[in-house]
Amino acid sequence: MILRIHLTACLLLLSTHVFAETRFVRAVFNSDASKAMTIIWDQKSGTNQVLLYDTILPTDFNFRFSASVSVARQAKGMNNQIVRLNGLNPNTRYYFCIKDSEGYSRIYHTSTTPGNPDSQLSFIAGGDARDRRVVRQKANSLVPKLVAHAVLFNGDFIGIDIEKQWLDWFEDWELSTGEDGRITPLVVTRGNHEITNKVFVDLFDVPHKKVFYSTTFGGDLLHIVSLNSEIIKFGQQKLFLRSALKEHKDYIWQIAQYHRPIRSHVGHKKEMETQYRNFVPLFEKYPNLKLCLENDSHTCKTTWPIISDTGPGSEEGFKRDDAKGIVYVGEGCWGAPLRAADDLKCWTRDAEAINQFNWIFVSKDKIEVRTVKYENAAVVGQLTEYTRFTMPDNIDLWNPSNGVVVIIGKSY
Repeated sequence: MILRIHLTACLLLLSTHVFAETRFVRAVFNSDASKAMTIIWDQKSGTNQVLLYDTILPTDFNFRFSASVSVARQAKGMNNQIVRLNGLNPNTRYYFCIKDSEGYSRIYHTSTTPGNPDSQLSFIAGGDARDRRVVRQKANSLVPKLVAHAVLFNGDFIGIDIEKQWLDWFEDWELSTGEDGRITPLVVTRGNHEITNKVFVDLFDVPHKKVFYSTTFGGDLLHIVSLNSEIIKFGQQKLFLRSALKEHKDYIWQIAQYHRPIRSHVGHKKEMETQYRNFVPLFEKYPNLKLCLENDSHTCKTTWPIISDTGPGSEEGFKRDDAKGIVYVGEGCWGAPLRAADDLKCWTRDAEAINQFNWIFVSKDKIEVRTVKYENAAVVGQLTEYTRFTMPDNIDLWNPSNGVVVIIGKSY
């Protein structure tokens, strides 16, 4: 009888703790990733919601810290609760859960990034999830196994910017949360299939209403500038880009990410002349910007280091320059329908129509870019925070004629 009473009490306690009506919990980096992050979730029911968090795993939900909701935004069928956390410790795991009038969510955890340039960083970068759910679910399920510091998701989350497709996307993104509750933070940009900028403010709390902003990692190791290829490239955005690159000119590395490729490797896609005229001259002004992340075309490419040039040896306004050039990688494809890589240039390193995302390591001495084919995600081994820079069992890396790894070294 005593055992039965004890078991009943435990079940009652568990039910109180588990069934708070929250879902789609995600983390976002949009400023200094070593000191700040944003936690967002959909509050389906309940009131008086609060984020509980701690640097140690608490017993019986006894978290030492709490944070109120900074702002709530209704969008795409979700009641998005946004909590902005500042003053965090660098390179620190934070456990957290949501408490409301109905109970507690499960316990999650995520981490700030290191705060000094002697560290090493790991990123997953890609985009174009669109609406092929079975394919993108494979990519999502590989995310927790690689234990990256962040996912740089570069637009076209959905095919049609409607409520159902966003709900489907977030349901599928749940696969990116590890079995142990680990959440990989996002750094997002807008694609052409997102109709408005506002959806990124509502769903990901991007810090600028026109969706261009800066994020820093590892002290002065890395500055990532996120641009919006769906709005005017000159004017306010160009002024921001000029200012952001100048402000971070003494960082070891800068990386630019934006959705539409300046020179697509799919023949029927148009050339982005406004980006060529307004972005590229500023990119090339700063020798610590050595990598650009592009998507949109639903294929895969890497370039040799290239600079803008229209003279002999150039093609489509660029030529190879191993000393001063910038490497452009990406073009999809996180689940959108594949397209043939049928528009290679003389400065293309490799290109092929494959489902893939980029896996990027950044240290003070170099940037390494690998391309991961995620179709076999189910059999890939699990990394940890201590092994995240090793190759897991059964990882399927793209191995084109010019090699598996693109290594970018400093040239200044």
